[in-house]
Amino acid sequence: MRTCLLWLLPLILLGSSAQALRCHECNAIGNCYSPSSCNSMSRYCLTSWYTPPGQQTTVTKTCAFTCPDIHQIQNNSKDSCCNTDLCNSTVSLHASWVMLTLSICFIYLSR
Repeated sequence: MRTCLLWLLPLILLGSSAQALRCHECNAIGNCYSPSSCNSMSRYCLTSWYTPPGQQTTVTKTCAFTCPDIHQIQNNSKDSCCNTDLCNSTVSLHASWVMLTLSICFIYLSR
């Protein structure tokens, strides 16, 4: 029985269809949402902020094969990479965890 299950697992994994990474893509001043499916070569969602002196910040969101390292970053710019679906949105998950923690503390203390 155990041997049968060991042969069944790879067949299930091969039978499941792989889906492409989904990232927000745009090139705009400010923040934007435009979900799209990346090609199969893309492994990261990349968000770049560029602020020329005396001008507004331009945000670029795109699919990327690699993450830029410290040597590829230009002056007045900042890059951020992530590798899960729609992870390059403007909503911070850290804020959600903080709000959840504060809510639980409030409920506990109000008893």
